[in-house]
Amino acid sequence: MTRAWIGIGSNQDDPPSQVRTALRELARAGQVKAVSRLYRTRPWGVTAQPEFCNAVAEIETALTPRELLAELKATERKMGRTDGERWGPRSIDLDILLMDGVSVNEPGLQVPHPRLYERAFVLAPLAELRPSFRSALQALEPSERAGVVLLEGGETVALMSDDALIDRVRTLAEAFVQTDLLRLRIEAENEDAVELRKPHSAPARRLPPPSEEDQTPIPAKLDRIKADFVGILHLARPAVKEGEELHGDRELAHVEALGIRNAVRSLGAGRVASVRCKEGQAVEYGQVLFEIDRG
Repeated sequence: MTRAWIGIGSNQDDPPSQVRTALRELARAGQVKAVSRLYRTRPWGVTAQPEFCNAVAEIETALTPRELLAELKATERKMGRTDGERWGPRSIDLDILLMDGVSVNEPGLQVPHPRLYERAFVLAPLAELRPSFRSALQALEPSERAGVVLLEGGETVALMSDDALIDRVRTLAEAFVQTDLLRLRIEAENEDAVELRKPHSAPARRLPPPSEEDQTPIPAKLDRIKADFVGILHLARPAVKEGEELHGDRELAHVEALGIRNAVRSLGAGRVASVRCKEGQAVEYGQVLFEIDRG
């Protein structure tokens, strides 16, 4: 099995929906291990066309580079892509960016992708999954980086067999019942959604006023690291502790849901002001997991 990173883009027929459909279709090429968030990007090469939606997926595949390329081209045809202007408008575009330990330079196939380091719309989502590419992203011209903007509410998506998906949803539902979460929603764009809610059975408790000892000054540069996904949280090893100094970007934990591992990172240096989560905890989107003092 080989790890591969696939670039995905679209600027026609509801681009975010097209990208999400392509992500689900990637299950035919291998097991989807991680997916970046979605980005709105300026056109590259041919600028007189609509903006794109881009993402990167990490898969584990048994296919050779040629077989993987053939599978991606078949998916493009299935989704309605036809031959057109190079770098022009397209309903879907699937490219092999990297494959672990693989280098290919043949007619019609080059791995790594020959223009990988020129394109912010590739490097931005790729750097989410492989932080070592952040320096390459920062090396691009500011104008190039400015053309890539995170889509509001960008989410990760994966496709499984019906049985596997049912098992994952059941696991999330059981975790929901066993915790103090009040709401769990599972949805896909333009499709039916499932939402679980708990009644607010207990009245709100009035907290006593803080004592002088509790009135600790709040750091002026407190950064709250939040969950970007609903799922089960697993702390990194060794686990960070309150008061620990972080000397750079570091993975603090990951949230696992529907077979996808979503890293939770410190996003830079600082001091761990608080750890507001624990191993095996069910978390929801937007929940504060860590607080980092950037001062």
